[in-house]
Amino acid sequence: MSSSQDDEKVRLARRVADAIAAGDPDEALRLTRELESALQGASAPNADEAPSFAAQPAVVPMTHTPTPARSSRQVVAGALAEIGVACRARVVTDYAEARFGQRVEPRMLAALRRDERRAWEKSSARPTYIVPALEGRYFQPVRGLLTLSDWPLERRLLGPWSERADHLAATAQLARQVAWLSERDAAVAERLAPVVAEMAASIPGALDGPGLDTARVESAALAELGPLGERDEPWRRDAAARARSQLPREQQLWGSTFGVVAEGDA
Repeated sequence: MSSSQDDEKVRLARRVADAIAAGDPDEALRLTRELESALQGASAPNADEAPSFAAQPAVVPMTHTPTPARSSRQVVAGALAEIGVACRARVVTDYAEARFGQRVEPRMLAALRRDERRAWEKSSARPTYIVPALEGRYFQPVRGLLTLSDWPLERRLLGPWSERADHLAATAQLARQVAWLSERDAAVAERLAPVVAEMAASIPGALDGPGLDTARVESAALAELGPLGERDEPWRRDAAARARSQLPREQQLWGSTFGVVAEGDA
């Protein structure tokens, strides 16, 4: 390496130091590039040009799973909105995984419900909250059953026939959805079909053969829902009227303060 080249490197290093001392970071960066190129024996790149990175195509393994596009809260709220009735945690999580391809562990839902309550108490600007279903006699929260705060109170209350009625309504709704998806997204329809089949297993006449006949499932669910709904809907309307006359808005969402009804007590 010639003496003139060494002198040039020393000169550039001094100019970098002078630019830094003068508070001129852009000039310091430009000169640093020149110094690096001089040390490597190459010409300085044009600052206005992006590096070419010329190379052969490659498949590079990833060291982590990409972050899901939606949070667990958004997935649960989206699942409830599409199912349309109060649901147990397992139904929500199984549906969400089949429909959206994102798994939410059921054990996470207890913490999610607590977070929703804290957010409501802090007056967070949310269009809807994930809230518990309410037992319709004393309006206590029912553990394990989820609803959305923007649903009418009648849909969030449970009476003697409500959980079965909701199950039948949800099964009919999801059977229609599988039929709709089969023409638009066959992969999602295939994932969702076993979820609907499991829900339909307790409905007489809903399942026949190895495949899921969505028309049969819907028809069987609605046949049982008809007479059940004739008793359930008036009961819910009366309970909702009592709740609106007796409870403040907070207790209409989160339940009365007497305690919690365990699963299966409603």
